[in-house]
Amino acid sequence: MFKRLRVNTEPKKIIPDLEDISVSQLIGDASLPVTIKALNSLPENAKLRLYRVLIPVQVLAEFDINPRTWKNLEKIQQVRMDAEQGSDKVKIHAWHGDDPQNEFFYLELADNQYNGIDMNFLIANNPTSEKYRTDYDNEGRDTLFGTVHRNIIEEEKAMQAGLSPGQVREGLRCSSIVFTHVETFLTMMAHHAFFLEPLTYVSAWIFEKRGFAYSKGHQLMDTIHKEFQPGGKLHKALDGSTPFRQPDQWKSVRGRAWAIHDGILQAIDKKWDDLKMIKQVGRHAGVSTFPDAEY
Repeated sequence: MFKRLRVNTEPKKIIPDLEDISVSQLIGDASLPVTIKALNSLPENAKLRLYRVLIPVQVLAEFDINPRTWKNLEKIQQVRMDAEQGSDKVKIHAWHGDDPQNEFFYLELADNQYNGIDMNFLIANNPTSEKYRTDYDNEGRDTLFGTVHRNIIEEEKAMQAGLSPGQVREGLRCSSIVFTHVETFLTMMAHHAFFLEPLTYVSAWIFEKRGFAYSKGHQLMDTIHKEFQPGGKLHKALDGSTPFRQPDQWKSVRGRAWAIHDGILQAIDKKWDDLKMIKQVGRHAGVSTFPDAEY
């Protein structure tokens, strides 16, 4: 139904600036969108009540974390909320065990310049699965998901283990329920949509399946699909020159993603950057740039 959804590439402000919204307006008009910065001005317990909905009960239950207290069976804190007064961001961290660095869930939402909501990060990994150090190179530098530096040896191990670019562990496969919770939260805040930038080709494909459309980058995705077909420039560039460019990788989302991560888009004078996506609350855009894809 929404396959040909058109998206405005120049968003307009959808609500007034924060200083223009009075307390009486917030109380009196439930249809007036509220910024994260406004929520962050509330007392700590009030923020906690509102932001708890962002992390699904099912995800916490898998690791015996109480969804109300955010503590495990030993009464040890396992979830942290960062929502400081004056900040326009909220960050939810959840970890497994004694080390807060062993995060299995991380979500960051932020106000954008149009007073809409951006999803900056969503990470959901299985903390009990094997970890591949694709996040640091051999010199101990942060790879920033492989966008600045790379750890080729660990990336190859991760690929062989069935992971996609940017993953250090296998995923929790919970994106559908997480997005449902985010949309519930945004409905409470009276927002009609939220925005994000897909980090990888796999991310873009998953977001398509979750109902997102492109405000920027749809043409690139169509070009990638076309050029990965037999006879296309990307298909020809799958020449076996690296472990990430094997001839049959065009057939799967994950195979294409690793080739793109390896820089194969140079064959069509393109880069994987500046893609932007939008999800309208309660609507599925019906976009599919890789029809009948296998993961």
